[in-house]
Amino acid sequence: MAIGKRASRGNILLWIGVGMIAAAIILTLVGAFLLGRTGSYSAPTNDAGPSSNTGSSGVPGSLTEAREAFTQAVSNSYGDSNLEVVDVMEFANNFYAQVKESDTGIYAMELLIDKRAGRVHPEPGPNMMWNTKYGMMGRAGMGPMMGQGSGPGMGPMMGQDGGGWGPMMGDSSQEVSPETEMPVSREQATQVAEEYLTRISPGTETEEPDQFYGYYTLHTVQDGEVTGMLSVNGYTGQVWYHGWHGPLIAMEESESH
Repeated sequence: MAIGKRASRGNILLWIGVGMIAAAIILTLVGAFLLGRTGSYSAPTNDAGPSSNTGSSGVPGSLTEAREAFTQAVSNSYGDSNLEVVDVMEFANNFYAQVKESDTGIYAMELLIDKRAGRVHPEPGPNMMWNTKYGMMGRAGMGPMMGQGSGPGMGPMMGQDGGGWGPMMGDSSQEVSPETEMPVSREQATQVAEEYLTRISPGTETEEPDQFYGYYTLHTVQDGEVTGMLSVNGYTGQVWYHGWHGPLIAMEESESH
């Protein structure tokens, strides 16, 4: 009997391992696919090579350089003057930026620069999985390609509260319409986020939600200081905490925010 129980437990652990490896592979492939849409950042050069404050890796040395890198990547990939880089933040692990549509006032996408490689790429999580216009859901056939599950303990993918894929369900041959109004209002998204934080981090609050196509992103605040961010699905109310940034170092908000 004991041998049978150990064998059963071993099978469970094996499947958990396989699931986590599969999820990691999927994230890598998706990132590689979408990377071409955002381009990359190269350090400014002169006769002596890369400038000293960016280093040979091409990683920005300041928020100003990070903003320039994000702006260049958006311009090169979309060529759309309607897309504007607004908030830029530096975390321990990466630089982060929000891109906004000037005409609608709706946020378009969230981008990262990995401090190890210095490349601009789409942020994982809601930006890729819930974004009905600029993410995977905004292209026909790309919605449910990730499947309905993921490795145990990973969210789906990275720490989503509640499981499931939100509005990604449905016919994979159809694009999801990027609606400007969602069933979950700003007020409801704030309430959901605050209830979530009360459970996992008492004393942490939220700022006003920024509306993207398909979801909202809110900064988390503790003792008056921004500590991170989370997103709330605009159709299901699911919460996804952005757990890949590390501690906040600095931030710069655009005047048009």
